[in-house]
Amino acid sequence: MSVSDLDPFWVEARAEFLAKGSTSADPSACGTCRTLAEAGNPVEHEGCAQRATLLHAPDHPHYEILAGFSLEENAKLPARFHVPVFDDCGKPNLWLCAVCQEEGVVTGWPCATATKYGTQVFTPHHTAETAQQKQQAGTVAMTDAITQAVAALRDMQALEPDHVKAAALYEIEMGLRHAAGTQNEVTA
Repeated sequence: MSVSDLDPFWVEARAEFLAKGSTSADPSACGTCRTLAEAGNPVEHEGCAQRATLLHAPDHPHYEILAGFSLEENAKLPARFHVPVFDDCGKPNLWLCAVCQEEGVVTGWPCATATKYGTQVFTPHHTAETAQQKQQAGTVAMTDAITQAVAALRDMQALEPDHVKAAALYEIEMGLRHAAGTQNEVTA
């Protein structure tokens, strides 16, 4: 505990702040609390207050991917990736940036990018859920396209002569490449 934690001025200021209540309502808050928050007043119900939740963005790069890039390249990543992670293994324990790291070098949080972009670092829960749902829908669409391609291949193998099969296989392969977003050879 620091001296300022016990200072009567700061104790009183913290008590006043906590007594006022949040002036930000959660998107799922009741109508009364949303109206109060829009008017700049504290919410009436504690459960309707908007809370800060630390979520990684749905497209947050994995540690192994980040390890292949330099500290400067990682610092250029979008602000939503520069979230804090707690290092409980080091001495002393620290909050570090999730992406500002390279071999033997880590950056404390907030890093320069987090400081520069402020609130853009944190992904609101409802936004993160929406992005994740879009990714899941894309995955389902890709799975459906592959299932349809496999069915078309089976039908074609049963009915068509070899030269027609080869042409159709090429068209299906190009469709799969396009769906996967690559022009690399498709391997079985």
